[in-house]
Amino acid sequence: MRPVLVVCAVCYAGAAAIGHAATPSEKPAVRSRLPTIVAASLKSLDDTCREVGGKPLTGDVVKRVDLNADGKEDFVVDAGSANCDGAASIYGDREKGIAVYVGDGIGGATEAFSDYVYGAAIEGTGPAAKLWLTVSAERCGKKPAADFATENFCDRALIWNVPAMKFRYAPLSTVRMLQ
Repeated sequence: MRPVLVVCAVCYAGAAAIGHAATPSEKPAVRSRLPTIVAASLKSLDDTCREVGGKPLTGDVVKRVDLNADGKEDFVVDAGSANCDGAASIYGDREKGIAVYVGDGIGGATEAFSDYVYGAAIEGTGPAAKLWLTVSAERCGKKPAADFATENFCDRALIWNVPAMKFRYAPLSTVRMLQ
């Protein structure tokens, strides 16, 4: 299993980041309520930070939201929200991993999406909640640029694919190009 190093920054602005930011004293209790697969993903981020001598600050990494409108809590693990005190550059300024786990309503979850993106934002609440991911080039329907400074970036929503029981990117016609 690859470490989930999620997106970086792009576009958390204006997003309703739904979740619970744990204080240091409550972090163990919050993690114990996470499905095993989600807790393992979070632990992987913590371990990566510790391996380079940093102190993981991952209280904002897991967002809880019902993304597939089934009335059950889903989990977004966004490495772009992780900080590594003492080794901040470990996460860099490029794409970071993001994973979405669909909750089963009884304490378990299944991975339903993973990718590397530049940013993530949850828009809306309840059954109308959407996860928008900041991506570039082909995932925006554009050719790759000659260099990073001239790259095309866009926000692209995820949609639930019922037969596959997975999330996938919404059609290119729905992208929001970024300036």
